[in-house]
Amino acid sequence: MKRLRAFWQSLLGDSDRRVRLGRILGFVFVTGGFIVIAKAWDGAASINFAQGQIPYLLSGGFLGLGLIVTGSALLLLSTIRSERQVLTDIYSETSRLLSRNLARAQFSTNGSGETDGQVVATHSAYHRAECKVLQGKQGLTTVTIQQAAAEGLEPCRVCNPPAPPKSEEAVSAGSGTPNP
Repeated sequence: MKRLRAFWQSLLGDSDRRVRLGRILGFVFVTGGFIVIAKAWDGAASINFAQGQIPYLLSGGFLGLGLIVTGSALLLLSTIRSERQVLTDIYSETSRLLSRNLARAQFSTNGSGETDGQVVATHSAYHRAECKVLQGKQGLTTVTIQQAAAEGLEPCRVCNPPAPPKSEEAVSAGSGTPNP
């Protein structure tokens, strides 16, 4: 019983497993529906009179069609769920890149060549522009140190970029003196 409960709890947390289970159950139901229809047809074929064949065809046909429709619905829902997950990932990536570009445009250097306060952001860390880790990588974006901290990016351990400045509220709260 504990294994069954753990299995269902793991399915609720992982959308890929739910999609896989939906597809497997969908194919099992559709296959079972065709098997039930075939068995009903076989049972009806062994009876020589029409009134004896009708119960086989009705019960087997309706049960088989019900299983096929249920399996098709499971297949459709698992496809929708997987596509929704892909679109959610694309949306998250797009919004992350858009917020980076908007923050970069807000702190534009207007062609002066200064990149003071700008760092290069990757998926999980931010670096100095001359960092060895970034050599050969394409499609990198620059952000401010504050934006990198707001996104939860960690500073690179190789190039040791500057840390974001602490806000005045945090400094005064830490010292115990009230802010005037």
